[in-house]
Amino acid sequence: MGIFVTMTGISRICESHVIDGESCCPYEPVYCESKCGMRIPRKLASEHLRAECVNRLTACPFCGYDFVFDTLKKHIPACPRFVADHVHKQQQQQQQQQQLQHVEAVPVTHITSKTTRDLHLNNNNHTNGKLPLLNPMLPCVFKDIGCKFKGSAPALDQHLESSSRSHLALTCQIVSRQQAQISALRSALHNVTLNTTGTMLWKVTDFYAKLGDARAKEGYEVCSPPFMTSAHGYKLQASLFLNGNGSGEGSHLSVYIKILPGEFDSLLRWPFSLTVSFTLIDQPLNPDKACHIIESFVPDPTWKNFQRPSKEPDALGFGFPRFVSHEMLKKCHYLRDGTLFIRVKVDESKIIAV
Repeated sequence: MGIFVTMTGISRICESHVIDGESCCPYEPVYCESKCGMRIPRKLASEHLRAECVNRLTACPFCGYDFVFDTLKKHIPACPRFVADHVHKQQQQQQQQQQLQHVEAVPVTHITSKTTRDLHLNNNNHTNGKLPLLNPMLPCVFKDIGCKFKGSAPALDQHLESSSRSHLALTCQIVSRQQAQISALRSALHNVTLNTTGTMLWKVTDFYAKLGDARAKEGYEVCSPPFMTSAHGYKLQASLFLNGNGSGEGSHLSVYIKILPGEFDSLLRWPFSLTVSFTLIDQPLNPDKACHIIESFVPDPTWKNFQRPSKEPDALGFGFPRFVSHEMLKKCHYLRDGTLFIRVKVDESKIIAV
């Protein structure tokens, strides 16, 4: 059996290129072993891997480590050896320029005596560059994170080789500080964007997909973003059990409110005593025909979950296990494009006596 190989439009039978049933034809296109996606004739595969493949390993000319060719250009500007060499050359050029300017400023003296002649010879030696170059003191490339080392280029190379642990420790300290700063910024951003009006309009998307998850996984709960009753008030969070909870399991949508630990809890009155209402927003094409579902409750001061909250993440909520039935959701326009809206409102004007 022969293998047909196309070369410049000519089909040839290369029976001699078959070994153990597999082709070894030097002109057969094969994929690059480095998986760059290129197909090249088998005979050129080695040359492609050596000089053309974008995934070939290439040594950094400064530190000697191997990098994928495409990433080498990004590595070189950040390579510690490149930075040190670049700084050294810049300082050397600056010193040579300063010396040249100094030489040009030395006056040429007329030879009238032996002393003047000696001075002239000294000047010639000076202008011929026989003064030794100063050995520049280069800072460590990790100076911005706290390394205090300074030295000549050879000493800097040795320092970089021997101080990797201390440099790593300095880097870890910087990372830790940055993580703390990021956490503080996130907390500040959270406080800036936190709803402090006492009323939250909650948009619940992908309802049917989440309902499927709730039916497949027991205790599946969807939680709202936290919100505040006022700028320095109680911190609350609504939650939904889409497939129901308690007496509404499997047939109703259950809705609850949780009291979360807040920054100002020590200044607030406990137990929590504000009236809370839930409104399921109807979404008909004609807003004038909307028929919202509203449920509200007055907190029971004897129930422990209205007391000041602890740090436990699984604090119980309070609300309505049979808020609205799945059948009612289908009949009206509470769901549109798989999305429903629930308004949660805390009325600070209605405070029960404790």
